[in-house]
Amino acid sequence: MSKSRTPLSTGMSILLAGGLTSVILIGAIAGGNAPRGRKMVVPPVVPAAPVAPPPSFVSASGFTLTSASIELPDEASSFPDGPGADVVNANCTSCHSASMALTQPRLTEAQWHSTVVKMRETYGAPIAVGDIDAIVDYLRAMPSQATPAGAAAGLAVNEGDGATG
Repeated sequence: MSKSRTPLSTGMSILLAGGLTSVILIGAIAGGNAPRGRKMVVPPVVPAAPVAPPPSFVSASGFTLTSASIELPDEASSFPDGPGADVVNANCTSCHSASMALTQPRLTEAQWHSTVVKMRETYGAPIAVGDIDAIVDYLRAMPSQATPAGAAAGLAVNEGDGATG
């Protein structure tokens, strides 16, 4: 009685062939050498589907929130050149952008002086007492602070409470 080894040897052959293929594939995936004459094919990356823009409003429980678009002023990092610009840049930009002062409404010399003193005494701005007048002079000379033609003719000019910075 002889035992037939055909089914077992055929199964072993398939198992060995499958194992050899697995080793080659694992080596190729892990960065090993791909079999000669074959290039490893990497599937292309498919970009994600475009995301729809968020809604411009949302409502719930009787409330509606609506999106709004606003235009912020340009953030100038320093004050423009001019007499006293170095003092203003050294003292004022340590707390806020130059745009904060450049976009203020027209103020009188007294209002600018009050504002600079408030920045120093209330908010702790690092302004030396001797620099206050130079800063006020610079701020009054800014183009946004130029005296309008009506004021030169003796017409009323807005003399409000001044900047709130």
